[in-house]
Amino acid sequence: MADVLATATLPAALGEWVQGWIKGRELIVSLVTAWHGSVELCILREGDAFRLAGRKAAGAFASAKEIFSGEGMNPFPDDCFLNIINPHPPSRGLGTSTMDVAGTYASAAAYAGAPLSEERLFSLCCGIDPGDGIMFKGLALVDYIKGELIERLPAPPAMSAVAVIPYRTLDTDDYMEGGLREASKECFREHERAYDTLKMGLERGDPSLAAMAATISAEASNKIMPREDWDVLRETCDLTGALGIAAAHAGTASALLYAEGNKFGADLAERMLKDSFSGHKVTVR
Repeated sequence: MADVLATATLPAALGEWVQGWIKGRELIVSLVTAWHGSVELCILREGDAFRLAGRKAAGAFASAKEIFSGEGMNPFPDDCFLNIINPHPPSRGLGTSTMDVAGTYASAAAYAGAPLSEERLFSLCCGIDPGDGIMFKGLALVDYIKGELIERLPAPPAMSAVAVIPYRTLDTDDYMEGGLREASKECFREHERAYDTLKMGLERGDPSLAAMAATISAEASNKIMPREDWDVLRETCDLTGALGIAAAHAGTASALLYAEGNKFGADLAERMLKDSFSGHKVTVR
C-alpha cells in the first residue's frame, strides 16, 4: 500500500449558476455539487495502482514544490507522487481540472505545513488553468481568468438536480480560443440580470429565484452555443415541475433543478431523460 502523506478532497461542479459578462468582465458562480474527487500526495510502493497525473496537475505539482519549500516547511521526498482519485469525466463542465489542480496545491501545502487560504488556492489554480470556484465556502463570484475573488455569496437553498452528461466534450481551452467567449459578450444584459436574480435568491434563501437565475444564464449560453439536448431539457423541465435549468457554459453538462421536496418530479425527469436519450451517448444521473 502507498504511504499517503497528505490528502485534499474537493467537490465537483455541475456547470454554473451564472457565467458571463458582469461588471465589464467575464465572471462565474460555480454550481457546486455533493460529488467529490481527491488528490493524494503519497510515496508509491511496487505494485500500487494509481491514476497518472495529467499535464495540468503535474504542472501544479512542480509549482507547489517550489512555492511550499523553505525554512520551517517539511521537505518533499524525492519519490513522492500524486495519486488522482477523480471519477468524473473531463471536458464536460464538472470542474475536473480544478479539482485536480486545487487538490494538488492543497495536499502539497498540507504536507509542507504551509497555510493556504481559499483566495490564494484559487489564484494558484488559475495560474495553471482557468478555474472553478469550488474551493470557497458558500458560493463565490470569481474572475476565473485572473484568479480573483470578486464577492462571497451565501450557500444556495437545499435543492436537487438531475444531471445530463453527454459524451461530447468542450474543453475550457476550446471555449476560450474558439470564439465562444467573445460571442458571449453580446449577452451581457442577460448575464447581469442572471447574477442580480441569483444574488437575490441566495440572500432570501429562495430556490425558485436561484433556479431562475441559472435558467437565464443557460438560455444566454444556448444562444451562442446551441445544445443538442436543449429542447428535451426544456420540455422535461416544463412537464416535471423543475424550477429551472443549469448548464456548463464552457462544457457540455446540464441539469434540471428541483425543490428539495419534489422527489416525484426529479425521479420522473430521470426516467423521461433516460428514455429520451436511450441509445445516445448521454449519461443521466
